[in-house]
Amino acid sequence: MRLFTLLPLVLLVLPDSPGPIHEFPVPPLTHKTLFYIHRSVNSNTVLYEVNLLNNTTIDPKNPVTVYWIRYAEKGQKRDLNMLERNFAYGIKCIPLQNGKYTLQFVASKARQAEILLDRNGQATAIMDINGKPSRLKKIFVHVAEDGWWPKVDYVEFFGEDVSTKEVTYEKMKV
Repeated sequence: MRLFTLLPLVLLVLPDSPGPIHEFPVPPLTHKTLFYIHRSVNSNTVLYEVNLLNNTTIDPKNPVTVYWIRYAEKGQKRDLNMLERNFAYGIKCIPLQNGKYTLQFVASKARQAEILLDRNGQATAIMDINGKPSRLKKIFVHVAEDGWWPKVDYVEFFGEDVSTKEVTYEKMKV
């Protein structure tokens, strides 16, 4: 019976895939959705969305909202707690020009994205993925739980090349 509880954590590699495909629920995506994070420990998902003024401009006072969708429970929405905001999934947004922002992850200053609304009004996070400017769609975090405190083993970035629309993928060992 224990095997069945581990099945959602299985990583599959398909021949045409840029890397592992993770079997987790995809959150509802809207014109405000930037990207989301899945983790290996359960199906709970962290969602990143822009806050809009008049549905056309990113709110300069609070550009991005980050929250959980707790699929492993009842699928409810929950805000990040203080530790999650300050050390794991939180972000800092730095204003640029023309309604764009630099999004910095609190967990890694080495990776950042530029957020904006594209010409169709879709929230977009542009990040360098494997050397290509890409629209970030998903991040997968593999957590090693073999000690007192869980630690990140590796992080995968999934996106789409902004010019060619080809799938982009990068695995970063931590």
